[in-house]
Amino acid sequence: MSKVKVGVVGVGYLGQHHVRIFNEIPDVELVGICDINLKRAKEIASIYNVPFVTDDYRDLLNRVEAVSIVTPTTSHFQIAKDFLEKGIHTFIEKPVTHSLREAEILLDIASGKDLVLQVGHIERFNPAIQELKKYVKDPFYIEARRMGPFEGRSTDVGVVMDLMIHDLDILFYVLGKNRRILEISGIGYSIYTPYEDFATVNILFEGEILVNLIASKVSPKKLRKLDIHEKNGDQIIVDYIEQSISVVHGGARHIESALESPVLEREEPLRLELTHFVKCIIEGKDPEVTLEDGKLALALATEILKELKIIDLKA
Repeated sequence: MSKVKVGVVGVGYLGQHHVRIFNEIPDVELVGICDINLKRAKEIASIYNVPFVTDDYRDLLNRVEAVSIVTPTTSHFQIAKDFLEKGIHTFIEKPVTHSLREAEILLDIASGKDLVLQVGHIERFNPAIQELKKYVKDPFYIEARRMGPFEGRSTDVGVVMDLMIHDLDILFYVLGKNRRILEISGIGYSIYTPYEDFATVNILFEGEILVNLIASKVSPKKLRKLDIHEKNGDQIIVDYIEQSISVVHGGARHIESALESPVLEREEPLRLELTHFVKCIIEGKDPEVTLEDGKLALALATEILKELKIIDLKA
C-alpha cells in the first residue's frame, strides 16, 4: 500500500514535533507544512526535508490525504471544516474547537464521509493511563494536578482549556462517558494573561465521587499527577511525566499495606498518538479519541468556566 500523504498546519512549539514524528513514521509521506510565520515554516521544513511550504493552509487541500492541525484553538474550526469538506482525514489538537456548536458542525460534516477524525488528548496514549483501567474499580475521590511555569504560549485560552482539559478527558475515560455531574465549583487567578492562569476546581459526580483538579501555568516545577482513592482503601498514583503507576493496596484499612508498581515500557505519547492516527487511516478504524470524546471534554470545560470565579491579580 502507498504511504499516506500528510500535511501539518501550525509548526510552533508542539507542531514542530508533529512534523518530526510524521517524518519518521514509515507509512507516512510528509508532503507539506504550513504556518502563518513563513520563515518559521521554512526553518522546520529545512530540518526535516519537507518538500512544500506555505503560509496558507488552503494550499495543502489538494496535496494531502491527511492533516494535523496544531494551531491556536480559535482557528481549529475553519481549518478543520475546509479539510473535512475536501474528504481529508483530520487530526485536531485539543481543545477540539472554541465552542460546542463548532464541534457539532464538524461532526455533521464528517458524518458519512468515512473519515478518521481524531482529537489530540495525548494522555490517553501515556503508558500509565493505558494501564490504569486495570486497577480502577470503585473510586470515591480523584485528585489531578497539572502544573508548570509560564512559557508565554497558548495564551488564547486559560488553563482550564489548555491544561485541565486533559484531566477532564481522563475523568470520562475512567468514570465512563455517561456519569452525571451534580455540582461544579472553582476559583481561578489571572496573573499574566486575561484568562485564568491558575485554577482549582471541585466536581461532584453521581455516586458521591468527588474530584479535585488543579491546573497552573505559574508554578516553578512541572508536575503531572493523578491520585485515585478507592472505597476498598486502595490508592492509585499515576505520574504522567515518569509514565509510572503505583497501587497501594489496602491503605489505612489494613495493618500492613502492599505496594504494587508494574514496570511499564517508556514511550513517547505523541508518537503513539500520531502513529495510531495513521494506523486508523490505513485500517479504516475509528480512533481511540474521537471528536465525540473531544466534545465531551470541551463541554465540561465550558461548564467549569461558567462556574469559575476569576480573581484578577494583575490589577
